[in-house]
Amino acid sequence: MRKIAAVLVIAAMVLLTPAPAAATGNGEWAVTPTPAKNPGPTPRLYFFLDASAGERVKESVRVTNLTAKPRSFVIYGADAYNTVRNGGFAIRTRTDQQTDLGSWVKSQVTAVEVPARTSADIPFTIDVPANATPGDHVGGIVAMEASASTTAQADGATVNIQRAVAARVYLRVAGAVVPGLGVPELDLNVGPLLLPTLTGGDLEYTVANVGNVHLVPAATVKVTGLFGHKIKVAGATPASDMIPGAKGTFAMTASGIWPLDVVTTSVAVRADGDVFAQRSERTLVISWTAVALLALLITAVVLLIRRRTRSRELRPRGLVAAR
Repeated sequence: MRKIAAVLVIAAMVLLTPAPAAATGNGEWAVTPTPAKNPGPTPRLYFFLDASAGERVKESVRVTNLTAKPRSFVIYGADAYNTVRNGGFAIRTRTDQQTDLGSWVKSQVTAVEVPARTSADIPFTIDVPANATPGDHVGGIVAMEASASTTAQADGATVNIQRAVAARVYLRVAGAVVPGLGVPELDLNVGPLLLPTLTGGDLEYTVANVGNVHLVPAATVKVTGLFGHKIKVAGATPASDMIPGAKGTFAMTASGIWPLDVVTTSVAVRADGDVFAQRSERTLVISWTAVALLALLITAVVLLIRRRTRSRELRPRGLVAAR
């Protein structure tokens, strides 16, 4: 009986509206900002908010059930982060510790049941700490299914999976805005050099957001060898929004390296607002097999020259005519 009463209280805190004909999400439910009373021509997909340190921001998120049956969700705020591999944009789980924007989000509604083809508007607040640093603080308002709907196998065990969808929140705290990018790491590992033939290598570089605003960097990777000959590269480059302080490592492969080469690798990253950073490294490539063959070739040439010279010296000279 107590459980039923709690569900009724939660349902009373949200405004239920018919689901729109189309919405972003995973195909079963969507999480977007609640439309304004007088919405513009383009609906909001994310929250872009401005506040001062110590200020409270009031907002509302819309959870839309796109299916033909009721669905229950858990609602929470979470920090955003970028994955180490490829710098992908991600939102922390409910069990993770929230240390930034996720910990500032408060809502009286932490669980909701949304009828079929219906939306629920859930109010929430963001209490910006008085000591919040200027710049962007990024996170999300998450609607996670209340119970697992799918399973997966991991290390021989069955794992229950609760899926989640989030509406991104970009909150800019007033103060100095300092965008910045960096390439703190760049490394080329050349493959085995056992034969005097072209070889390849594994290239890894790291892109870092060293400023205080979110950026979507694009990278240009150029690799050249001795005398400027081109070396082909293929692999991952930045494609995600990077939050302040985030890093991402990207892996590529290089092909067309000479067995005796000086490889110059250059990575340049750019973002809107004329934000730019670059790093270059040189790698000496030596195939000892090629060196040995080259030494043998040089030795053979030297011996051949000496043999011809000696044969000329030993050749009989013609008799001098008597006077």
